[in-house]
Amino acid sequence: MIAIIFGPPGSGKGTQAARIEEELHLKHLSTGDILRAEVARGTPIGEKAGRIMAAGDLVPDALIVDIVRARLPEAESGAGVLLDGFPRTLAQARALDAMLSEEGHRVDVVIALVVPEGALVDRILHRAAVEGRADDTREAIAERMHEYHTLTAAVLDYYRQDGVRVQEIDGTGDPDAVFARARKAVG
Repeated sequence: MIAIIFGPPGSGKGTQAARIEEELHLKHLSTGDILRAEVARGTPIGEKAGRIMAAGDLVPDALIVDIVRARLPEAESGAGVLLDGFPRTLAQARALDAMLSEEGHRVDVVIALVVPEGALVDRILHRAAVEGRADDTREAIAERMHEYHTLTAAVLDYYRQDGVRVQEIDGTGDPDAVFARARKAVG
């Protein structure tokens, strides 16, 4: 199974993806986690990505596609993969589809978490304080929300038009309740 968990920053993608990985045995592939690890290690990719992320901008498609291309074969080896943070643009969605097509696969389901923007900002600022995430400033949050609404939301329409099952679920409330809705969406 190839699944994508989708939603704006702070919608709980990482929390729900970890639960889906644990309970449904889909390999969680988080581009955000990968990029933050590269930044922490001070790699050339990390240095470049760190500057971009600190400004609240999306890391360029070519860089993200290369990262996913390198890790996707290993992730696909089990029951399937749950992509988190990718694709975020139409170019990334098309690149993903081309990669999967080469292996005889396609995206099976997109889980789209829906959370009001005020709740998202509160969650992100809380996460920044708890986890010490330097990329979660008020300015960066505003830029990421803008990027999400102008670029990333179009990816949902792309997959709907391609006949992929897109399940929009309420991402508010207790994480266990959200997980029950996500699990049902994966089917």
